[in-house]
Amino acid sequence: MLAALLLALLAGAPASAPDCSAAADPGLGPVDAPLELTVYLDPLSRDPVPPLALWIELRRLVSDHRGSLHVRIEPVATGMVRDPNTLALLRWFVAASEDGAQEAALRLLDRDGRDRLALRLARPGGAAALAAEIGRPTTTRPQLCLERRLEAAQLALRVQVQRAGGYLGRPPLFVLGDRLAFEDTVALERVRGEVSRELQRLHAGRPLPGRGSWPPSRPGVSLRLIRPPAAAGMLVGGVGLPHRLVLFVEHDEHPNLTNLAPVLEYRRQHPGQLAVQVIARGTTMAARQLRLRLCAAQKLGLELEYLRRLARDPMTRGLSAAEPIPLAERLDEAAEAHSCEQDEPELEPGPAGARGLPDGVWLDGTAVGQGDLEAIGVRIVGLEAAQRPLDAVFSAAAPAEL
Repeated sequence: MLAALLLALLAGAPASAPDCSAAADPGLGPVDAPLELTVYLDPLSRDPVPPLALWIELRRLVSDHRGSLHVRIEPVATGMVRDPNTLALLRWFVAASEDGAQEAALRLLDRDGRDRLALRLARPGGAAALAAEIGRPTTTRPQLCLERRLEAAQLALRVQVQRAGGYLGRPPLFVLGDRLAFEDTVALERVRGEVSRELQRLHAGRPLPGRGSWPPSRPGVSLRLIRPPAAAGMLVGGVGLPHRLVLFVEHDEHPNLTNLAPVLEYRRQHPGQLAVQVIARGTTMAARQLRLRLCAAQKLGLELEYLRRLARDPMTRGLSAAEPIPLAERLDEAAEAHSCEQDEPELEPGPAGARGLPDGVWLDGTAVGQGDLEAIGVRIVGLEAAQRPLDAVFSAAAPAEL
């Protein structure tokens, strides 16, 4: 029976192929609206901002524009490993969306989480129980149709990534008409601005600009970002350089600091290309001491010298016959260090803004590791060849937020 079905599908026999054109995702807003926004959304995302919050913000956006905007949501999967339970949950979400229960499905995902909901769906009678919970009958949509919908959305997303040079961030991603996809935060600041501008063009009788007018403002810089203030920690090179490496460390013996030797060599060979910002985070005595030293080095103009010292092995860092007073001691005793504690911006982890800056090492907004630092030149070439980096957090070229 299975072999016969496969042969029929390969032969393209219309009699046995299910009709997949009967249902479609209704989306948000009128389907005949003059402007359509396509959103590639992973309903099973584990990101800190849940898909439900984004969906509610999209609904508010549609309501604000009073019939002028239609939002089409394309469900996609961003995980590399897709087990059968996860695939079944994706199919369930697509079916619920096509039955008009997208919000209910997202609320159920938000409440139970993807893992628990996948287990519930896999139980005997699980599909019927979940259908009753979202207020819909058990779907009769053929599984093949649901899989085709997911494959089509995934293919469309791959096309958008290729159009953007292969360096788009993770969903959610947004597309207006035939424009290139772009990123945004859950507050949809950029989406709102772009939608308002396009509607103004339409009302003025001007056609929408084509693909060629949609490059990012600067190659290698994403618009999904949180900018670390230039006054935070110690910034070597200034905010005007094309690239910026940001390190969060808890003490002056952090292993990320000793990985900076190739970075310093790259700066020597390519002056005016890369800025390095070191930010001390934490409430320990070691973190507070490093924070004061970074600030004092910045005020005394010793930031490059101190950065070179931090990049050394901690066992040999203080050994210098030509230095009567160690640099760390000079920074500790500097008069400028006494005012540093009041000047230093608060950058401990928090819910939003600068307080939400993540730990780690970041190059132009992309998280990097030891291997990336050892091949920093190759990584920078890749960023310059791209239109925007992967999930960007910082801007290398944006003005400082003081």
